[in-house]
Amino acid sequence: MRLNHYLLNSLRKIAGNLKLTVIVVGIALSFWAANFAFVQDVWAKEMPAIGKVRIWPTNNTIFLVNQRFDLRIENTIPAKTAPTLQALTINGKDYTKEFQQQIAKQLALPGGKLEVGLPADPNLFGQSWRNFTFEQPGSYEVIATLKADNISVIAKNTYKVQRFELTGEVNKIILAIGDGMGNPLRTAGRIMAYGFQDGKSKAHLSMESMTELGLVSTSSLDSIIPDSANTAIALTSGAKTINGSLGAFPDNTPSNPLDNPRIETLPQYMKRLYGWGIGFATTAFGVDATPASTFANLVSRRQYDAIAQQLLDYFEDGYSLPKTGFKGLAELSQPVDVALAPGARYFLPKSKIADFKDKVSRKDDKNLVEIAKGKGYSIATDVDTLLAAPNNKPLLGLFLGDFRPKSALGAQNIPSVLDIMIARGKATIDGRGAESLKPPIPKEFAKIPTLPEMTKKAISVLNTVSPKGWILLVESSQTDKLAHSIDTDRVLYEVLTLDKSVAIAREFAQQDGKTLVLVTSDHAQGQTVAGTVDTLAIKEKRVDLKDALHAFENAGFPTYSDLDNNGYPDEANPNIKLVLGVSARPAFRTNFLTDDLNLNPSVENDGSTVNPEREPDGLLLTADLERKETIANHTADDVVLNAEGPGSALFRGYLDNVEVFQRMAAAISGAKERAELPKLLE
Repeated sequence: MRLNHYLLNSLRKIAGNLKLTVIVVGIALSFWAANFAFVQDVWAKEMPAIGKVRIWPTNNTIFLVNQRFDLRIENTIPAKTAPTLQALTINGKDYTKEFQQQIAKQLALPGGKLEVGLPADPNLFGQSWRNFTFEQPGSYEVIATLKADNISVIAKNTYKVQRFELTGEVNKIILAIGDGMGNPLRTAGRIMAYGFQDGKSKAHLSMESMTELGLVSTSSLDSIIPDSANTAIALTSGAKTINGSLGAFPDNTPSNPLDNPRIETLPQYMKRLYGWGIGFATTAFGVDATPASTFANLVSRRQYDAIAQQLLDYFEDGYSLPKTGFKGLAELSQPVDVALAPGARYFLPKSKIADFKDKVSRKDDKNLVEIAKGKGYSIATDVDTLLAAPNNKPLLGLFLGDFRPKSALGAQNIPSVLDIMIARGKATIDGRGAESLKPPIPKEFAKIPTLPEMTKKAISVLNTVSPKGWILLVESSQTDKLAHSIDTDRVLYEVLTLDKSVAIAREFAQQDGKTLVLVTSDHAQGQTVAGTVDTLAIKEKRVDLKDALHAFENAGFPTYSDLDNNGYPDEANPNIKLVLGVSARPAFRTNFLTDDLNLNPSVENDGSTVNPEREPDGLLLTADLERKETIANHTADDVVLNAEGPGSALFRGYLDNVEVFQRMAAAISGAKERAELPKLLE
C-alpha cells in the first residue's frame, strides 16, 4: 500500500492523539481521498487512526460519576453522499435509538442545528448528545459506526468513570497556580526573598514548606508544548484537549467556536450537584485562560466576551453569547460567586470603558456590569472598594490594568507587583520612586489590589456565601506574562506575591481543618538561575556586558533586602542581583538591570529583530525560536506541585495534569492514600 505521506501526516494531526480504530468493511473506495491506494488484502483490517471518524471526548478520559460531557460522533473527511449513524454501542449495549432520539429533541429546540453541532457540509457527519453522563463507576467502551458511500467505518473510545461521594472530610479546595512558574522560578524566588547563611537558604517559601510534593507533566492533546488553556482545563476537568481550548474539544464545524463538544469542570460539577461556591483571584484579566478554566466551556480561549457572559451565567440574543442555540451550554454553565481580576474591557461598552483607562470594549457594546448588579453582585474597582465589599454577597472585582503606553502587559492585566509597591512607596528601582521613573508610575497603581489582598477577600466572601463548600483558584498570571516579555526581575516579584497568597491560604486551611491547598503551575517557561551581576559596575560602565554575568564562585550571593518586612525586596537593583537565563526566546537586548517599564523584547511579526526602544545599548542575545515568535515561549518541562491538608498525600509522586483533577475529586470522596485510587474506578 502506497500513501501520500504528506496527506497522511495532515490527517493524523487532525485526529490528534485519539487512537481511534478504523475498520473498512465495504468494497467501494469513493469514501477515501484520491491520494490513497489500497489493495484488497487490507480491506476489513484495522487501519491506523487517520481522522476519518472520531468520538469526543478524548480517548481514555476518566470522568466522575454523573460528570456532564457532550458525546460527539463525527467524521473529518467529506464523503460523496451524506453519512449516517449505523450503530452506537456502549459496553455492547445498543444506544443507537437513544442517541438519535436525543439528537431529534435537540434539533427541535430553537437554534437546533447549533444545539446538535451540525456541520454545514451535508457530506460531513457531526452530532453531539449534550450533557451526557455515566451514572456508575467502571470502564466503558464506546463504539460508533458511520456509513457513507456504502462503506462502514468504526471508531472506538474507551473511558473510565471514577466513583464520587461527598464525605465531608474536604469541603474546600484552594488551587494556587503560578502561571509559567517552572521550578527555577521557585528557586530564584527563595534566593531573592531569604538569601543565604552558611551556604544554605535562610528560609523557604511558604509553598516549599507544604507537606507533600509531586511532579506534574503538562503536554496537550496536539503538542508537547502546551498553552495555559488546555493545561488549566486539564487540572479542572480531567480532559486532554488542544492548545487554546477551554473545557471543549475541536470538531468539524470550525466556523463556529461556540458549538463544540464540552466537558464539565470540577467547580461546575460541585456547584450543580452539591451547592459549592466557585471563585477566582488573578492578576490576569478575569476571562483569560486560567481563571476561565473554572467556569468556561468554549473551544477558543479568545472568545473573551462570550466567556464573560458565561462567568455570570448570562445568555441573551443580541449578545456575544446568545440564548438561541445554546440551551445545552446554559444547562452546563454555573455562575461564579467571586471573580477578582482586571479586564473591564470584556464587561463594558465603549461609553464606559474610559473609567478604566482602556480603549478596548465589548464587541457587542453591552454592559455586563449592570447585568451583574441585577444578579446581586457587589462591584469592586480598587483596593478600598474591595476591602469594603460585604462578605454576604457575590463579588465581581474589575481593577485597573497597566494602562501605560507601550507596556507589554497592557490595560487588561494588573501591573507587576513591583510597580504597585513602587506606587505605594514600598520599593524603588536604583533608589528612584514612582515619580522619578521614565515614564512615571501612575498614582492610580497604588490603589490596585495585590494578589494576597484579593486572596484574603475571596476566602472571606466564599466562606460566607457558600457554607456547603467552595473551590477557589488563585493565579499569579504575571509569572508567565512578564516572562513572555523577558522581564525576569519583575517575574521574581510575582513569585513572591503568589507565595504570600499561599501563606494566607495555608493559614486559613490550618485553622479550618477541611481545606485542601494545592500549589502548582500550568506549565513552565525556559528560565534558569544563571548567576549574578554587579549592578554598580554595570551602571558605572566598569565592566563589559559580555563579562558581566558571574559564574561559579564569582557569582557569590545576591544582596536583596526587605527592611520593611513586607515580603518584597526594597530595591529591584541591589548591588549584587540575580540573573535568569532564558531559552525558547526571541532576540532581545539586556543590560541586566531592571527596566523602568516592561517593554516587548522584539518587534512585531519578527522575533529575530530586537525592539529598538528596549535597552538599545544592551547585550544582544539572538533568538532560538522561529522568527514568527516575538515573545519567550512555554516549554514541556514538568512542574512541581505542593499539597497540604486532608487528602494531600494523594498528590505525591509523578502525575499527569489530568490526574490532579481526579485526585482532587478523590480527596473530596475521602481518599487519603494513592493505594485507594484504583478502588474508585471499580
